Amino acid sequence: MIDSSLPPVREVARSSGPKPWLRAGLWIAVTLLVVLTIALSMLDPWLRRTLEKQTAKASQGQYHLVIEDLRTHLWSRTVVLRGVHLRSVAGAKSGSTQLPGLSLDVARLRVAGIGVVAALRRQEVPLDSLLLTGVQLQLGEMPPTPKDRVTQPLYQRLPLGLPGLRVGYLALQRLKARYGNPQQTQAQVEQATLIAHDVYLSAAGAADTTRLGYAAALSADVRTVLARLPGHVVRLQHGGFSSASQRLTLDSVRLVPLQAISNQRTRNARADITLPHLVLTGLQAAGLPRGRFLADDLHLAGLRLLATMPGVPPPPLHKVVAPYLPSFRLRQFRVTNAKMQLMGLELAPAVRGVNLTGTNIHLQPDIQGQLFYARAWTLRTGQARLALDAPYYRLALQAISADTRRRQLELTNVAMAPTMSVAALARGKGHQSAHVRVRVPQMRVSGLDIEALLEKGDLLAQQFEVRKAWVLTESDGRFPLNPNQSVATPDAIGRLPFRVDVRQVRFTDLGIRMSYRSPRSAQPGVMAMQQLNGVLSNVSNNPRRMSTAHPMTGQVTGRVQQLGAAQLSLRANVLDPSGVHTISGRFAGVPLAILNPMILPTRGLRLRSGQIEQMRFQMQLNRQKAQGTLWAEYHDLKLQLLNRENRPGILHRLETSVVNGVFLRDNNPRKPGEELKPGKVNSRRELRYSVFSLWRQGLVSGMLNSAGVPEGLAKKLSEME
Repeated sequence: MIDSSLPPVREVARSSGPKPWLRAGLWIAVTLLVVLTIALSMLDPWLRRTLEKQTAKASQGQYHLVIEDLRTHLWSRTVVLRGVHLRSVAGAKSGSTQLPGLSLDVARLRVAGIGVVAALRRQEVPLDSLLLTGVQLQLGEMPPTPKDRVTQPLYQRLPLGLPGLRVGYLALQRLKARYGNPQQTQAQVEQATLIAHDVYLSAAGAADTTRLGYAAALSADVRTVLARLPGHVVRLQHGGFSSASQRLTLDSVRLVPLQAISNQRTRNARADITLPHLVLTGLQAAGLPRGRFLADDLHLAGLRLLATMPGVPPPPLHKVVAPYLPSFRLRQFRVTNAKMQLMGLELAPAVRGVNLTGTNIHLQPDIQGQLFYARAWTLRTGQARLALDAPYYRLALQAISADTRRRQLELTNVAMAPTMSVAALARGKGHQSAHVRVRVPQMRVSGLDIEALLEKGDLLAQQFEVRKAWVLTESDGRFPLNPNQSVATPDAIGRLPFRVDVRQVRFTDLGIRMSYRSPRSAQPGVMAMQQLNGVLSNVSNNPRRMSTAHPMTGQVTGRVQQLGAAQLSLRANVLDPSGVHTISGRFAGVPLAILNPMILPTRGLRLRSGQIEQMRFQMQLNRQKAQGTLWAEYHDLKLQLLNRENRPGILHRLETSVVNGVFLRDNNPRKPGEELKPGKVNSRRELRYSVFSLWRQGLVSGMLNSAGVPEGLAKKLSEME
């Protein structure tokens, strides 16, 4: 049954085809698509040709650009270039500007996120990224720049007159570069990656002092770098830099001179350097283009330096750096575990285990309170060696410690030794010369003016302390005397060409052993002193401190030949040109036989018996003679004269009997209760001998005269060598 209440069904009319407006729209869309496709197919070649033409025009025909492939992607606003080749045009005439020779190959160049609308409106153009991959660059030497030429900043030379260009990310990957002429490479980089963030090429970007080369942040990674420097070639295995982390690292730096390192100087310095690691932190890189260097710490680890000093003194460091970095500040400079050797110097210093720290470095001259541009330096080293009076002596040290802030210098295990035998040393010098060995376990200087020492050569200190030192001197009397005057004398301090002012010199447990081979015997004579402890005060050649009223003074105690206790006092005005000084002292409980090791081989004389109960003396000495008085209380003095074989011959036995029976006073005083007979000190000075020889001569003359030898004969005997 059909429900009659439902509305009647109507037939739907079927369309016979699309409406006219829809056909027209589809036709227009297809037409636009075809036109756009044709336009896009023509855009890429047009852009390629335009870029090539603009390059030739901008370079005034000196460069030729070839682009193998260029693809645009409007939807992503991206342009990709492949096979980009830029070459210098051979024989091209340079225009107003001469450009360097160039060969540039880029495997792929990708520009993404181009602000097309801004470019069309001649506004500041943004770019999301600019990426260059597989870059090979060969750049010729830069032509000289005319002095009157004014170079426009980079942002004023943008194409199409754009006011600015802002690149979010700029990268050069797998860069290989070479700089120099075809005959010689000046610099070469095997591989490098450079990345810059937020590169803002505009007037505002140039004025932004927080940017480095228009970039908000810059980083680089380079490997295998070679470069030529004046007289040297440098190689860098790896280097890294990041302005964001304010850090620069260099690994495996090698500097090789073109001329071998030797003692032969040339005009400029020559250096052979190996530097395993360099780290610079806290670098404010944005200030570098503006001539400002500011960093926290520069650390050189494992430095190895072998250098020949220049024949012509180089200019000061601040003058070298000033044209590039007028302002240079470094909070800390460190060198750790370094090894250094300098040649072309008389001392030829070499040192290893060097640890050096400088703080608050400011490259400016004459700043109050600074030494070598730093507020303070600390130094710790391992073994060191020097040449002294080359080629005759060498000096070695186990360790050096210095602190300019605390004004202290400490030397550990100092050893000075000749490089040859006693006879070879005398033959080399052509005369008798002291063959000296010195060992000092510890030497400490406090209150030291290190600035005066390093810059002027002056020795200014509060205290100089030496502990447990040992000195051995040997000489050979078979050679001619030294024709020069000895410098081992107090007044030599006054004639030094530099200032000396040490408030106190202290030595403890010093040992001295003196050996002399006389022409008469192959057996050397030996005299030794042990356990010497002493203090010298006012060691100065400063006229404000040194005078007759305020002389240098000294007090020494010790033992002679391990037995006799001795005391000695000294007063000397080292500025007195006549060399006047006084000494006084005393001995106690000394057997006279302790002198036999010295007098028997050198003088053919043996003390058979005798004991000094006590002896005291006072002497005044100058550049002509020694004078004074000696008081010796002794008993049972007997001596024996010997022949050249140190044996008692018949004639010498007779002489011995005469001397002992007639001349010598065997006891002084002769009898208990009698007055002690003093001896007169009188001996002529030979300026070619040290002052210690004059002291010994004075003691000998006083002792002989005290023992009964006539004054004239005692004087003559004391002066015999």
